[in-house]
Amino acid sequence: MMRITLILSVCLCCCMVITSQAQAPPRDDQQFWHETQFIKPLTERADLMIAGVLRAGRARQRPVDERIGAGVKFKLNQYLSFTPLYFYVDQQPFAGRRINEHRLIADLTVKVRLGKFTLTNRNRYEHRIRHRERDFEVYRNRLLIDHPAKLGSFTFKPFVGSEVFYSSLRGNDLRRQGWSRARYLGGVNKQFNERLYGELFYVRQQDGFSRPGNVHAIGTLLRVLL
Repeated sequence: MMRITLILSVCLCCCMVITSQAQAPPRDDQQFWHETQFIKPLTERADLMIAGVLRAGRARQRPVDERIGAGVKFKLNQYLSFTPLYFYVDQQPFAGRRINEHRLIADLTVKVRLGKFTLTNRNRYEHRIRHRERDFEVYRNRLLIDHPAKLGSFTFKPFVGSEVFYSSLRGNDLRRQGWSRARYLGGVNKQFNERLYGELFYVRQQDGFSRPGNVHAIGTLLRVLL
């Protein structure tokens, strides 16, 4: 009887471990990101922007992140711009998990030309208001470098860059507060005409706390001037 009880106990423990592993949120994912922006000049120094974002994840099989928002870009001078934004975010990163957020965003961007190179440094502050969860803040710093190129009559700009994230979120694991995420990206952008601009890029994200946190993504951006 004791042997039978011991065997049943071991089998039950094994089943619990297997079930726990099967339900564990994934650490890695392959995704496709797309963003469309509509830009309407208001004055010589201010533009209205309306944007929509769709990200397909879970091996690019279903939507995992949808966003819609708007803001105004103020061109302070030839080097500096300030952009307050609002985004509503609906995320489903894995089965059984859903996140709804209101994001209040402030961007301060510095753009400098060094010969044919252009350096763009975006400093972003986000206040994230979550439904039924704790609010928190995120600081993001993104540096991009681009350079014009040409293939025959086709002109474009290759670019490379990186972005780091600092989060104020404190949960059961206090290590989540701090520099929690890094992204590395490269791609090309193209100004098709005075009203249409596009980007094609690859992103590698590393994040040891979010699930999934380690992401490979192919992305596109379309910007339309109204």
